[in-house]
Amino acid sequence: MWIASTSGFYSIVQHRDFPDQVLIRARVKKDLESIFDPSRIVFTPDGDYQYRVFLNKAEAGKIFLDKMMKIDYSNFKNHVAQNPEQRDKLDAYHEIWRVMWDYSTNQQKL
Repeated sequence: MWIASTSGFYSIVQHRDFPDQVLIRARVKKDLESIFDPSRIVFTPDGDYQYRVFLNKAEAGKIFLDKMMKIDYSNFKNHVAQNPEQRDKLDAYHEIWRVMWDYSTNQQKL
């Protein structure tokens, strides 16, 4: 699962060996630091997502449910643009938006 949020961009996958755990992964450390104590962040230099946190699914669910419950904006990209800590992702988020827009318009033609 990918989550593009106002605090960062995350990839969440099940742990290969522990089915009750997930890895919350990020390409930049600051995204995980916006949620977790830095001591929990594992650096994996050979991974495509170099920063990870291991935790159980219940804890991960609580974290992201809490983030969703605190949404107080009606336009995601505008809110990111106002966040100095995440503004550097705005072009990337616009690109994700554009790719998915193109995908949806192509699907409508089928």
